[in-house]
Amino acid sequence: MIALLVRFTAVTLTQFDGLYGQDSFAYFHYALALRQALAAGELPPPFFWPMGYPLLVLLTSLFTGAQPLAGQLSSILAGAAIAPLVYLLVRAYHPSAYGGGIVAGLLAATAAQLMLSSLSVMADTAALFWATLSAWLMVRYVKRPSARWLAAAAVTISLATLTRWVYGLLVIPWGAAAWLAWRQAGYSWRQMAAAAATAVAIGLALLTLHLAADLGRGESSYTGDLQVYSWHPSYAFQREVVNSDGRFRYEYATGYFYARPAFHPAYIFPLLAPFWLMGLWALRRQPPALVVLLVGWLLTVYLFLAGVPWQNWRFPLSFFPPLLVLVGLGFDWLWRQLAARWRPLLLVYCALALLGSLAWAVRDVGNFATWANERKETAVTIAAALPPDAILIAFDLTGTLQHYTAVDTREIFNLTETDLAEIVETGSPVFLLLNPDNIQSQWAGKSPERNFTWLQTEARLTPVTTYGSLVLYEVEIERLRD
Repeated sequence: MIALLVRFTAVTLTQFDGLYGQDSFAYFHYALALRQALAAGELPPPFFWPMGYPLLVLLTSLFTGAQPLAGQLSSILAGAAIAPLVYLLVRAYHPSAYGGGIVAGLLAATAAQLMLSSLSVMADTAALFWATLSAWLMVRYVKRPSARWLAAAAVTISLATLTRWVYGLLVIPWGAAAWLAWRQAGYSWRQMAAAAATAVAIGLALLTLHLAADLGRGESSYTGDLQVYSWHPSYAFQREVVNSDGRFRYEYATGYFYARPAFHPAYIFPLLAPFWLMGLWALRRQPPALVVLLVGWLLTVYLFLAGVPWQNWRFPLSFFPPLLVLVGLGFDWLWRQLAARWRPLLLVYCALALLGSLAWAVRDVGNFATWANERKETAVTIAAALPPDAILIAFDLTGTLQHYTAVDTREIFNLTETDLAEIVETGSPVFLLLNPDNIQSQWAGKSPERNFTWLQTEARLTPVTTYGSLVLYEVEIERLRD
């Protein structure tokens, strides 16, 4: 309830509707297209990412209607539910760790990045909810092997994977934990094979169901990010990388960037960072299967992220719950070590840390919502300044313009030279909106830069005005007609 309260309060105060970038708009619009296709009895249309989150948005839209609230509410409920799941996980590791569970749960409720992702129309918190629920089910299974717990854990980790592919990596620590539990329980090889086959069959069944539409269409989709991703250990030590989104020069090496959540206020507030180290120490008394489950989740996802040529502050959410659980276990360990007279001081210390986490969340969410709302206002301003029949070729602000305005907006990334020639020869007023410096640096050699160069060469670009770093050009077509 605390996690829900702070999230609904944030939405009320910021008036942020959850839509803010190309990916966010893509998720929402696909959910609407999926709803329309299923209502008409048609196959789901193809999509870049897996459809787990759009399906959730579709179900929510049955209650809210086809509006952004469906996506935002899905994220809010999933993100808020992670707080009690973290509490339950701490208690599952140490049943008497009431205080540690509360500290970890409150940190989950107030952490800035988890709150911000909870307000966004994105797949992050939905996938994380399924993964965290699966972890709790796996702990139950490790402690008392039962087919129902294993089946439930397999279903939920499959749903996490079909919401964001990265959670498929958790099959590694989940499988290792299960094997250690089987060994501890004295399972025969035949029993181990039967249990493993059950979990694998559940996962394959859900994956097949997810990809069934591709079989009907005869084409592959839902795996776009798998196709563009690459991994190499050397990326962990690099600050300058080239990927499918262009060239980036980052402030930190990738390995260090993805280690920062362990002590950054947006994730683990620095005052609480020593607790997760104590939590690691406290794990030494836990069964090996439980250690592998928690530490394996953390290390498997971290090592993957450290070796990819992208740095995105949302991505560490995928290993945030095990850090939170370690904080709770560390608090519980320290509580039991301290004399009674020192325990009130520890409570005050944690209260200050949690207030600091909440204050940082207010800062981050407020800044982000202001940025997103300003982009919406910019799109509306641009639309008002253009002729009614104008065609706008855009980059960066495309989704915002397409969603909030009636301007005929085309994404330059997806266009070809033939498309550009057809657009400028329609006879309608044509405009171009982009950040030329970004196009020529990050996107050098890729379609946005190539298309920008073609327009500069084949037409005349006249700057009209600027909106921050974005420049609005009028595309004059006399040269093409000649």
